[in-house]
Amino acid sequence: MKRREMLRTSLAVGVTGLATAEGDAATAQTSREATHIYELRTYELRNDLQPTRLGEYFQQHLMPAARRAGIGPIGAFQVVSGQRTPALVVAIDHRSMAEMEAAGARLAADSEFTRATSAFEAELPYVRYESSLLRAFESHPKFEIPASDAGRPPRLFELRTYESRTTSTLRNKIEMFNQEEIKIFRDCGFATIFFGETIVGSRMPNLTYLIAFNDMAAREKAWDTFRANPDWERVKGRPGWRDFEAVTNISASYLRPTTFSQIR
Repeated sequence: MKRREMLRTSLAVGVTGLATAEGDAATAQTSREATHIYELRTYELRNDLQPTRLGEYFQQHLMPAARRAGIGPIGAFQVVSGQRTPALVVAIDHRSMAEMEAAGARLAADSEFTRATSAFEAELPYVRYESSLLRAFESHPKFEIPASDAGRPPRLFELRTYESRTTSTLRNKIEMFNQEEIKIFRDCGFATIFFGETIVGSRMPNLTYLIAFNDMAAREKAWDTFRANPDWERVKGRPGWRDFEAVTNISASYLRPTTFSQIR
């Protein structure tokens, strides 16, 4: 595969194979129209490759074109810790798999954007990017964007991935989130941005979610409150939901929103 993959089509290309199946796949897609699909990208940057050019491209060209194409909301974050840095993490909310493809086609037909992309790709400022697709949880079916008043400091975001042993044990953990855990998060002061089951990606089966806090002190306080919450004490020992049954590994990273992120 050529290193300089065309950005203007990649929002849709990754799911083309999924969309070509007929019969059961089409029926399943229709039944999930109300549940959003997320794309999660991580761009690997290098300090000697002018990494600020990627942010400029997003801010000046990709984000405006995405708005014209009806794509989003889009969150764009710089990695603070937990992943190799410098890196840019991009989270994109699509209303459905079909809408993801249709919006990608509209983006590819945007002549202003394609001209800007051709100029940008003459010298790419990143090494590679990885992309995964997630299906939103039933109890949290789309991005929830916290209000951002003018002048408020950017939030601290925490991106967490839970790996599970099998698809059945992952289903148990998702059930736990849907029935209990997301509500407990909210009760304890977490801003819940998205929760999604990975349907295309690495290290499957797994789920990924994004939460936010005012700052690190607020984050520590919220997690302490969560661990002491009586509802959490009640549910964490339920058979099938216990950590050693449902979760094999956890990875977490801390992110700060870019100036052009629609989630701040």
